[in-house]
Amino acid sequence: MDVSKKQQIIMFCIWLLVVPASFLLAKAYFPAKELDWMNIVILLFIMFLTMLLPIHFENMTISLERWITLTIFLQYGLFVEIIFIQIAMFFILFTEKSTLPISHKFFVNSTIFAFTSLLSGTIYHALGGTIGSMDFSNVFYFGLIYAITYSLINNLLIKVYFHFNAHIFSLTSKGALWDYASTIIMVPFGVALYFLNVHLSNKSLLLIGIPFVIVLIVLRMYNSSTTLKDQLSSASAIGHELADRLLFDEVIETFLVKLKEVVPYDNAYVVDLRSGINFVPLMGNGPNGLTSEVKGLIFRDIKKADDGLDALFTRIYFNEKDIKKLSTLEFDANVRSVLTAPIIRDGVTEGFLIMTSLHKNMFQTESVHLINILTGFFAISLEKARFYESTIEKGERCGLTKLHNFSYLELKLGENMKELQEAKLSNLSVIMLDIDHFKSINDTYGHECGNVILVRLAELLRKFTTTGTTLARYGGEEFVFLLPNTTKEEAANLAEEIRAEVEKTNFVITPDLSEEKPLGRISIEVNITISLGVATAPEDADHPKDLLRNADRALYIGGKQSGRNLVGVYEDGEAAGTRL
Repeated sequence: MDVSKKQQIIMFCIWLLVVPASFLLAKAYFPAKELDWMNIVILLFIMFLTMLLPIHFENMTISLERWITLTIFLQYGLFVEIIFIQIAMFFILFTEKSTLPISHKFFVNSTIFAFTSLLSGTIYHALGGTIGSMDFSNVFYFGLIYAITYSLINNLLIKVYFHFNAHIFSLTSKGALWDYASTIIMVPFGVALYFLNVHLSNKSLLLIGIPFVIVLIVLRMYNSSTTLKDQLSSASAIGHELADRLLFDEVIETFLVKLKEVVPYDNAYVVDLRSGINFVPLMGNGPNGLTSEVKGLIFRDIKKADDGLDALFTRIYFNEKDIKKLSTLEFDANVRSVLTAPIIRDGVTEGFLIMTSLHKNMFQTESVHLINILTGFFAISLEKARFYESTIEKGERCGLTKLHNFSYLELKLGENMKELQEAKLSNLSVIMLDIDHFKSINDTYGHECGNVILVRLAELLRKFTTTGTTLARYGGEEFVFLLPNTTKEEAANLAEEIRAEVEKTNFVITPDLSEEKPLGRISIEVNITISLGVATAPEDADHPKDLLRNADRALYIGGKQSGRNLVGVYEDGEAAGTRL
């Protein structure tokens, strides 16, 4: 929860009005009974132990110390109970990690505790309850009223606080209901300790105080094992989801989204570590969703051994002072805590998971084990996705030019034609091109030089692609552009630009048909020309194969047969060659 300076000042003013007044009113109207200081110290110690052993259940933390405060209230009165609670509040303040500023947390808790104690104690006395009574019925029933009133007022004040800080808290939420239930359950323990204290003094703690703490320790151990089991179950489920993803980006997206469900964060980044030193952000997830354009994280330098970023173990940086240890990383100014985890495969750190929060102490050490398991699954899934994409790539790409191959072209052309028929595209143009006299190039300079020209031409053609364009090697020395939402005139103009660029380009080759030794081979520059054909759907064809056939016809009739180094345009069953 974020709190402004104004909110902190307002809370301080409320504290000044409420807490000192509560002490004065409690001392004036509900003075303390005779004090047994040793008994109070022991009870305080038992309370601290109880507060150290909360029970975690269904994402809630249930603390069971309220029976101790009930005993203090019944035995010594409201004034001592208020002081007792305030001391306990200090313990909470410095032992529990919180996203709130520590001073603000103090004023909030101190105010709520003081006002809750004063009001519930006043109601207890107003209804006829007394301090130090030995009447079991009186103690039990009024003690129950006090406990229930305390819980209701406490939750009501929390609701008011959340309301004025634009957050929602329901008096019937699961957390609130558990608070009511645990308070009622603890009443018999508090009453029992009260009567045992009266008769046995500090020996009573051997009968109920210490056994209660031992039970809490056992429950905590069981709870920890259950939590670990739940974490492993969550990790396993996420691992299965990652395994189902076949594409590299899909694996990263799934990982970042699912990770937030088990370890909340404000922003998270997956960063590749290339050559062991270079940071390359791959993807981030934050308030605006997933993005490959990572913002909020800057790398000042390459990876260094002393940069504070651990390449072997998951680390948590709880506050701004800790974050400064990450000398290579620069975060947004409002980041308050960070978690870093190496992504390791086969003993080599290949990247990092970096999580940030706008709150201090957001990440807890209990999450480290879960993070380690998840990054392990993540690394394996990334490797599998890389292999899958590599296999697909080999099946869809030309091994020489690295352009898409004929199989991919057929598939993409079919998809584009379907989109055209469904009115998702206004038109679809095809440019087919072929190198003029390519056989003579191979015969003169050798096939190796011919391959060099094909590779260089492919690189040149890539410069003419835009979003949505498909460029493929059709076969041999033929190449094809698929141009969605491109008119015939636009395609013809593009074809002419390509033709002119190729014509003026010098291709550097090293002939291999010389009888000289390789050390004597000399590189030369050659020029080539290309002929091109243009056809457009729906006017020229309504079937994928017909569109390719008509572009091919325009290439050979309007380009090759008209003199080469021309652009042929398919028009009403005819192909005319042009050089614009």
